[in-house]
Order: sequence, then C-alpha cells, then structure tokens
Amino acid sequence: MTNTASAADSVGPPTKGAESTRGEPPAAERTTAAPPVDLYVHVVLVALIGAVVVLAWLVAYGALSRLLWQNEFVLANRWMFPVICLPTSLLVGWLVKYRHAPTTLDETLLDSLAGDVSKIDWRTLPVNVVMAMASLLSGAVLGPEGGIGGIASKVAALYGDKVGIPVQHRSRLVFATIAAAYNGMIASPLLTAVLGTELVTDPTSRTLNLPANLIGGAIGYMVFFAVGATGLQDYLSLPAARPYAPIDIVLVVGFGLIGMLLGLLSGALFRVTGALFGRLKGREIERALAAGLVFSVAGMIAPILMFSGEAEIKTIAADPVAYGVAALIAMSLGKIVLLAVSYKSGFLGGPTFPAIYASVCAGLAISLVAPGIPVDLIIGGIMGGFLLVLFRAPLLVILVTAVMLQASTQLVALILLAVAVVMVVLPYLLAGLGRRGIAPRRARRGRAGSAEPQADQP
Repeated sequence: MTNTASAADSVGPPTKGAESTRGEPPAAERTTAAPPVDLYVHVVLVALIGAVVVLAWLVAYGALSRLLWQNEFVLANRWMFPVICLPTSLLVGWLVKYRHAPTTLDETLLDSLAGDVSKIDWRTLPVNVVMAMASLLSGAVLGPEGGIGGIASKVAALYGDKVGIPVQHRSRLVFATIAAAYNGMIASPLLTAVLGTELVTDPTSRTLNLPANLIGGAIGYMVFFAVGATGLQDYLSLPAARPYAPIDIVLVVGFGLIGMLLGLLSGALFRVTGALFGRLKGREIERALAAGLVFSVAGMIAPILMFSGEAEIKTIAADPVAYGVAALIAMSLGKIVLLAVSYKSGFLGGPTFPAIYASVCAGLAISLVAPGIPVDLIIGGIMGGFLLVLFRAPLLVILVTAVMLQASTQLVALILLAVAVVMVVLPYLLAGLGRRGIAPRRARRGRAGSAEPQADQP
C-alpha cells in the first residue's frame, strides 16, 4: 500500500517541516465547532472526482504499460530494456531538475495527511501526473501509490481553491480524496480509516477528519467496484492448506521475525544506495540515467524482477516450483535492492508492492522446503513483519495482509500475533544495534522525520 515503506513512500513520515504538525489541520481548524453541513456535500463531490481521476490515471498507465512493455516484440527482445528505460529515466531526471517534480526523496505516500494541507500546491498537479507515469514506465521498482497520493491530494487542493472552501476546512477534502483513491485501489473500505487513525496523532484533528475519511473511502470503493476493480482481494489465489494447529503459533512468530529482518535489510540497502546516489546531488539527470542503466541491466538479466511486481507476483505464486528455492530467495533480495535504487535515485512511487513481492518470494521459498506448513501462514507472517518495519502502522499492516490473503479469522489472529511480537522485539533489536554503532543515526537519536521509508529510520 508512498512514494508509500522508509516505505507505506508507501506510508511514511512527514517531510521537511511537517514533524510538528503531524496530521494536524491549520490552527484555525483545531476547534470543537461543528463544520457547515454543506461542507460534506463538497466532501462527497471531491471524493467522487478524486476517485474518477485516479481511476482514469490507472487506466492510462495500464494502456501505456501494455503498449511499451507487453507487446510481443519487447517480450521477445530483452535488449529493448535500455531502449525504453533510458529515455524514460531521462524524462524523470529532466522533470526533477527543470520542473521540480516530486520524488521519493522529498515526499512520502501520505505527507498530505501528515502535514499542513494548506501548503499543498495544486499547480504542480500536471507535473505530478507525468512524473508518476514516467517513473513507473521507466522500469523502476516502485508501486503506483506514491504518485496517486500526490495526485489525489492536489485534486482536493484544486477543488478547495476554486470552489472557495475556507482554508480551515480543506483538510477534510484532502482526507476524503486520498481515502477514495487508496480504498478504491486496494478494494478495502476500511483501509484509510485505519491509516488515518494510526497516522494522525492529534486527537482533535483525528476526530475532525475521520467522517470525511470514511465518506471518501466508501465512495472510492464503490467507484472502483462499479468498474470491476478487485484490488488486493484474494490477490495471490493460494491453494487450500491444512487446518491450523497449535504449532502454527510458534511458526508464525518465526516467520514474522524473518520478515522483520528483511525490513531491516531494506533499511540498510536504502542507506547504501542513498550514499551512492548522494554523490550526484544537484545532478538530477545523471542520477536518473544511472538508475535507468541499473534498470536496463536488471531487465535484460531477469525481467521478472522489474516494475512494481503486482502482476509478476501472481505468475510466481501460481507455479513457484518452476523457479526453485534458490531463485525465489534471489528474487526476494534482488527486488529489495532494486527498490532501494529506485527510491534513492529520485523517482516517484511507493514501496508497497515491491515489499509484498519480496515477502511472497521469501515465503514461497520456505514453502518449497517445508510443504507441510500452510503457505498463507508463511507469507502472512513474513509480510506482516516486513511491512511493519516499513510502515510502523500495525493495524494497516494487518488489514492489507489479511485482504491480500483473504485470511480467515484464525489466520488474522496469527498474523496479529506475528505483528505484535515484531513490535515488541524490534525496539530491543535496534537498541542493541545502536549500542554497537550499527543502527541508523536516526534510530540512535530516537528521531523520525525524513521522507524515507521507515525501515531506514526505525
């Protein structure tokens, strides 16, 4: 589920200057006065508009992706990867350098919810639309949620400005529009209600915006449902497994800890790639082309690793035996490396689907070694642990994992246990690493507040 995980670009912390206003509306709005009734008419309208705009963007992206990447000639000739990756990466670099396009380096998936929404500049909407499209078409290993967050929030800002909604009420429009976009894409009406509750720490702000959040989420879900979008519902179509047993309580905790280690590995890789691409600071075009070269080489060697992975992981899950244990582990680790490259080279997107891809590959590898263990238990534990390190939003993680696996009540309880254990263990592990000088500097200072996925700033 950005720009989402250091990841939820896929969900992440606020950017520059937003730390002190985490989820709060402007000061004028922090009041107990009831809003005008007609404000909720605007909430409904802007949520509907936002859902339609995001749906149209997703349809356009899908059409362009099929045109560029899913035609027979490209599929049969891997040398086409640099032919497509390098020009689109060049466009990304140009947009960043000359049009000041948003990137994962300076925005996160839900900065619009975590900061002062009055500062959202709707005039950058066209650049946001093109940047999100170019980033995903370049072969970057990023999901669409990062770009969608920016598009939805700017649609709300545009509506609020043109209709003349008072500034103190505009946060409701932003919450409603982002909820419509994400709830529709994920196909869960509860997604952003949970996320808004976890992200927004100010109780007054949370109370003010929650009704708009719920309304927008319901509208977005219905818009996407009306056109047949299924989101993450039963995404992997895993085979039926044996009934759960008491031993699964111990096993799922172990799998959750494996996911936690994957999340910490991603944080380490983010720091390494951040240092490498940091040498190209101020040289945005060269930085994007360097990343495009990495995408080109990776695509020619292993095209199954490219892009967000939301389509590729279905192919892998349908026949993991065809890949084998070693290849699945390599694919899991390779996806994390490419995610780090994409995130730190100035592209725009989210980490949710790449993190899911890595978790599923690792889970399928274990399933091949231990076929007697329910595969949904393995994947649920690993995914829960990994996404928790990235997002630091446990209820969101449990919800996304449960929706993807179409989890039964018993499996939800096991995933919840795995996530809870990771929540307990992670601070102690980070404290131990900090004493040895291994943990990230932010972790040792006890701070968070960059645009990176949370794995890079536990």
